[in-house]
Amino acid sequence: MRRLRTAGGPRAPERVRDWLQATIEWLPRELESNLLLLTCELVNNSVLHGRAGETDTIEIELRTTETGLRAQVTDPGAGFAPAGRGRQLDEPGGWGLVLVEQLSASWGV
Repeated sequence: MRRLRTAGGPRAPERVRDWLQATIEWLPRELESNLLLLTCELVNNSVLHGRAGETDTIEIELRTTETGLRAQVTDPGAGFAPAGRGRQLDEPGGWGLVLVEQLSASWGV
């Protein structure tokens, strides 16, 4: 198991990406790319929607399982009930959880 605790705020996704790139170099390229994308999307959501500011902590935990790799992102937010995208296709933003659903085996909140 690997774990990172980092401050929230606008630079959190960059710090997490740097840590992941150093931590998961052993993964096949496609899995590495997907893990980077999905984890950074979740960290970005932690900052934007979980209100994880620079004085808050975001925790990323990576754990190998019998069937793959589990990545968990925890933030100080209250949580939410998953909802549809709720935007027009040509409007920017709102794709994070859509990507998580499409590219991961499962996800939860």
